[in-house]
Amino acid sequence: MHYNLSVTSLVNGGNLPKMKSKKIDLRKVADALTEQCPFIMFAMISGLEKEGRVKWLGNLELSVFICSDTGTWHALEQVLPVITAVAPEAFWQVILLNRVDPLTRLRALQGLPLFIREGNEQHYQQFVHHTHLDYRILRAHQRKTGIIDND
Repeated sequence: MHYNLSVTSLVNGGNLPKMKSKKIDLRKVADALTEQCPFIMFAMISGLEKEGRVKWLGNLELSVFICSDTGTWHALEQVLPVITAVAPEAFWQVILLNRVDPLTRLRALQGLPLFIREGNEQHYQQFVHHTHLDYRILRAHQRKTGIIDND
């Protein structure tokens, strides 16, 4: 399941204000999430320009893998206020990696690792392994059924 939580504010008679890209302090984001969201096993972030800057009107994707005993809505209710307080200048998209397809998981892995909670290193390694395996199985099925020709 993919939750798009971006909001755009219009001002000045419907014209968007001119703004520069903003630098996001990833250490603050990681520290706040590890402290206030203990159910997150590991997290990744994507959508940044070089040097940790977020484009104005660009979305940041925060991809998190949560403990199996944590509910989806509970996780979102906890994560959103934390990231909004730490980096309000960004438009956040939160992806719960437990609930998405192999392609979305693979795209998340192409982002920057934000943190892996101590003791969850093996869960992260298994996630990476299963994501790549699931993606290869998906592509093989797509080739076999003619959805794709070659990649």
